[in-house]
Amino acid sequence: MRIVFVGDSLTVGVGDPQYLGWPGRLCAASPAAGLGLTLYNLGVRSETSRHLKARLGRELPPRLLPRDEARIVLSFGVNDAKIENGRRKVELAESVDNLFDIASRATALCPTLVVGPPPVLDDAYRCRIEELSDVFAGVCAEMGVGYLEMCRPLCRERAYLDSLVASGDGYHPGAEGYAAFAARVAAWDAWLAWFV
Repeated sequence: MRIVFVGDSLTVGVGDPQYLGWPGRLCAASPAAGLGLTLYNLGVRSETSRHLKARLGRELPPRLLPRDEARIVLSFGVNDAKIENGRRKVELAESVDNLFDIASRATALCPTLVVGPPPVLDDAYRCRIEELSDVFAGVCAEMGVGYLEMCRPLCRERAYLDSLVASGDGYHPGAEGYAAFAARVAAWDAWLAWFV
């Protein structure tokens, strides 16, 4: 099975001294890890849904052959909700349109899941991420695409929050935070169903 993770710096694992992020830890612990699982991490720092939408068509096809063994996990949104020059980097309505477009193209290629954006330490920023996550959940439900909310659950994970504090930027966790992130995805029924 080939699994392509598409996202931002949190997908690529910025801040992780082991360079695994949550996708590396998740795949290492998956039931198929010993059966030839191939991970492609297409996370790029600072990217918004607008950037992902622009590059998806170039990057996905060569990594998804053969298609019957391919899967896609999308995870983005924290950068969309960031305030820059007095406004969101990507307004909420555009984020929703971008998610719909990205998820539509991904699901046309192979089974796809969406993992929601995680929390940050800044309260106002976190509230914008929660708002975005709620809207993303609704879009995915309408599309019939599995969605895993991460912001509120990880706010209750001491290891994740402590890791954000220790990182110094309040945005990227360290190894313990990425492990907590991966553990939540690893317990998700929709993720586990791929390996049955």
